[in-house]
Amino acid sequence: METKPTLTLDQPAPYRLCLQGRVSAGWHDWLKDSTVEHNEDDQTVVTGIVRDQAALFGLLSFVRDLGVPLVFVEFLENSKGE
Repeated sequence: METKPTLTLDQPAPYRLCLQGRVSAGWHDWLKDSTVEHNEDDQTVVTGIVRDQAALFGLLSFVRDLGVPLVFVEFLENSKGE
């Protein structure tokens, strides 16, 4: 039986963020070993490890300050955040 991963406030976790439009890859230093892709819907998809929940909220604030619409944020529960 597979156990679901438990999110904590102070542990790294894998996330995927989707932003409207094509955003340059230079700003995504917030995510360790992240990947940036552009999909067929002209969206930027960033996938990587966020160090903790405070960093996640900081990242979301940064995206807000960029003025880029956020399409979705997804916790990747099938990935290891360590």
